[in-house]
Amino acid sequence: MSTNKELPMPHFRVIFAIILAVLTTAVSALGQASKGDEAAPVKGAGSKAPVSVKDVKFTQTKLGGQIYPWNRMQVELQANYNPASADPKAIVNKRYVDKIKVTVTQIYKNASKDAKDWNYYRASATVLTMEVQQPRSVIFYLPGDIVKRDVLHKEPDYYFVQIEVGGNEVPLFDAAGKIAADHARAVHKDISKKADFDNAKDAADRGVGVSAGILRPQYLVLYADTVVVPPSPEFIREDVPTR
Repeated sequence: MSTNKELPMPHFRVIFAIILAVLTTAVSALGQASKGDEAAPVKGAGSKAPVSVKDVKFTQTKLGGQIYPWNRMQVELQANYNPASADPKAIVNKRYVDKIKVTVTQIYKNASKDAKDWNYYRASATVLTMEVQQPRSVIFYLPGDIVKRDVLHKEPDYYFVQIEVGGNEVPLFDAAGKIAADHARAVHKDISKKADFDNAKDAADRGVGVSAGILRPQYLVLYADTVVVPPSPEFIREDVPTR
């Protein structure tokens, strides 16, 4: 009778396969655990813009001891991803988007039927940084004396919001001329068609020159206003009005 204690070859192969499977599972689990220690994943570009305009709201508010109510435009933004993270050589914090320039344009009609005679106001503010998926609001004001003088109602007849991230403009429209879904609130519904938007923008580009400095970003307003929800971000100061 044979006294050889070695396992038959088929049994040995089965045991070896089981050990290999256990080791593979363990290594995979360790890898997943390591990833779990990192920050929550940040959405990639996909079809979204790096920064979206979630909402635009208009109100009238009294500031400080001013006599007439000011017109307030609240632009709610959301950072979606840091576009610089697409560069594998770049060293960036993927959870923050820096230098977000917000430019708003307001168009108020008046008694004239000629668009060149209407009232155009434009202002810009540059957000220092925003955390992804954490909405913030940027506020712009028209002084009460201007609202009274120009007989301006609370909401302009047309408006649009333009965004730049790191010096690169975020397109409002896709290649087919349709407004991007995450910028639907960035453009007044009456100029949401590309041709209508282009006409309004051309007229505004010519008209805002005579009103530079009137529409103001919130950091240029000295008077206290009510609390804004969502809260505002920090800004890069640009005290010289921009067109």
